[in-house]
Amino acid sequence: MIYVLIVLLLAALAVAAYLLWRSRQQPAAQQEPDDFIGDQHKHASDQLRQLRNGDVVEYLGHNWFVRGRLDFDEHGYRWTEHMLDDAEGKKWLSIEDDEGFEVSLWHAIPLGDIEQGTVGDRDIIVGGVAYRLQEKGAAAFTATGATGTAPSGTAEYADYKAVDGKLLGFEKWGSNWEPSLGEVLQPFELTVYPSTDRPATLDDE
Repeated sequence: MIYVLIVLLLAALAVAAYLLWRSRQQPAAQQEPDDFIGDQHKHASDQLRQLRNGDVVEYLGHNWFVRGRLDFDEHGYRWTEHMLDDAEGKKWLSIEDDEGFEVSLWHAIPLGDIEQGTVGDRDIIVGGVAYRLQEKGAAAFTATGATGTAPSGTAEYADYKAVDGKLLGFEKWGSNWEPSLGEVLQPFELTVYPSTDRPATLDDE
């Protein structure tokens, strides 16, 4: 009987020791993925902050050339839009680095794709999806490279968002509104390849 009790006691001590060891190891193991993603996010964000005309952006295995850049300023609130293109067409990469770092990718749609509503309405429907107005205003801009806009001026905008996070945006450079659909991206989903004629930085090395 005493022998059985000793065996049970030793087994209990072994289990307790194992659980203690595991509890000490688990927090470190849980932090590793978050730390890795955090490092990825920071590095990718730094690369996107340095994005220039002539660079190449890779997304989902597809390469886009940076052809133009628009810098916006609305009473001190600033954001940037980069015009990307390839043989199939163009997209716009929007980067907001003010209250957090946000990246979104946009493509133009025909004005006729709007099924219900008009710019400024509370809700607009496109492709069966309802988008709600988030903000509307005007911002000064300066352009470099091939943007299809004036070198500088003022552009009006209206931003809408669906419940699933999809984006709808309007920009007005002259007399007509130009609609686009967008999606929010994580910075680490994009890879930047600096152009060979761009001076290297510490982050590029």
